[in-house]
Amino acid sequence: MSYPTAHRPAKEERGTTCVTRLQRPMTLSEFQKMFAHIYEEKNRRDYHKSSDLIQRLFEEGCVVMELARKDGRSMFRLQLPNIFSWWVALANRMEASLDEALWYKFPGVCPYCMKTGCVCGLEHPEIGKEEKEMLLRRLRKERMNMPKTPEDHRILHARLYGAQNKRIMLIQTAAHLVEEVGEVSAAMRHGNKKDFYDEMADVGSWIFALATRLELVPFDNLVWEAYPYECNMCRKDVCACKFVI
Repeated sequence: MSYPTAHRPAKEERGTTCVTRLQRPMTLSEFQKMFAHIYEEKNRRDYHKSSDLIQRLFEEGCVVMELARKDGRSMFRLQLPNIFSWWVALANRMEASLDEALWYKFPGVCPYCMKTGCVCGLEHPEIGKEEKEMLLRRLRKERMNMPKTPEDHRILHARLYGAQNKRIMLIQTAAHLVEEVGEVSAAMRHGNKKDFYDEMADVGSWIFALATRLELVPFDNLVWEAYPYECNMCRKDVCACKFVI
């Protein structure tokens, strides 16, 4: 499992002045760098421990649950980018590449039934553990079809799980998301790095499922609309909020 190597945006030299180019991110890795640029300093000041960020992720997940329960669909346009930003914040704190975590868990197939369109809810394919792991290792190495942008990841997860997710209610999708946040917390508490990556990938999968279900696409545009290389509260490219967001 690899990690992001930098969290700061590209810079260019003009004489003796270093000018930061705040360009719109394209890849998921670039979105991670953007959020680090905006919030890394503030998050380290206000959220000293990784468990603080887990708590915020839980809070945002509970808001998702409330919106789903009340059928407040119009508010998801704001809430999905919010929970996405805290998911990225936790990944950045742990120096984890979300691209790598997602592809390791979902290398173009459902990791349980090994289908490109999951059938787990309808049947239980019998695949030996060793055979499955051998196939997954091969697929993880074949990166030609690896998603690059957040929207690419959403499209992949819609292909994998779209049919299955249509069979459940919106509140169930939201519940799955919060359940996975709990499993991220458990993995961190037990110091299990592999489980942490797997559960972070699951959180992302359910965020993408909500975006697909609510037709909040392209997902890249949704996030950029809320965070155009600036804090969504103070509107500074490096958050200057004086209060705990």
